[in-house]
Amino acid sequence: MKKRLSFSSLKAFSECEAEAVAVMRGEWDRQATFPPSTIEAMNAGSYVHKYFESEEALNEFKKEHASDMFTKKGTLKSQFQIAEKIVKALDKDPLFKAIYQGSKELEIFGKIQGIEFHGFVDCLNLERNIFIDIKTVRGSIKDREWLESEHRRVHWIEARKYLWQMAIYQELLRQSDDEKRGKKISPVIYAVTKETFPDSAGITVPQDWLDDSLVTVCEAIDKYIEVLNGRMPNRCERCNYCKATKRNLSTISYSDLI
Repeated sequence: MKKRLSFSSLKAFSECEAEAVAVMRGEWDRQATFPPSTIEAMNAGSYVHKYFESEEALNEFKKEHASDMFTKKGTLKSQFQIAEKIVKALDKDPLFKAIYQGSKELEIFGKIQGIEFHGFVDCLNLERNIFIDIKTVRGSIKDREWLESEHRRVHWIEARKYLWQMAIYQELLRQSDDEKRGKKISPVIYAVTKETFPDSAGITVPQDWLDDSLVTVCEAIDKYIEVLNGRMPNRCERCNYCKATKRNLSTISYSDLI
């Protein structure tokens, strides 16, 4: 298992400890279970980030992913057509253009609960004391998604644990040796939709929500440390890994399914 975590690996661990541990040990390739449409969407999301990182980064991405971007007829695949709409929408968004200035794709490091963390900040704007993270959304900016762990619908920012990500990044930036970074820098989630006519908005998060999220992050790390120290990881029995490795030993009651 890894002694260094990222937001994505901690999120994966919180969703299914058993699958996350199997991935870390090289026993399971989660991405290999993704359908082609999901891989295409992920690559299109990377395209959006590279577009606003630098011209050099974008050209390098196009060179590496030419076969992923275009059909055999030479036309852009559907997800990349959406990505083009997104970058055009952000390019004419006055707020985005004004604040998305500073260090791009900045790698950051630190420790939380004694565990090393690292991450990449999309944009760090020290002039405004903010960091910006671009998020693409399938539906409306106000959409809610089902949160299985709580059996209710919540805003997609909460459902995808992006509050965790913002809290982790804020804490890692606070730990920086750079005196300008060594303070609480506020996150801005810049949401942009994949709709026919993309919508966009810069979303701030109240500091008390970030503080509460960091507490929850620490609780999740404590569970990770337990597994590092020998506890058997819990199975979610819902993910592809759990289904692929499931061994039925007894029947279940219908009442448990409703």
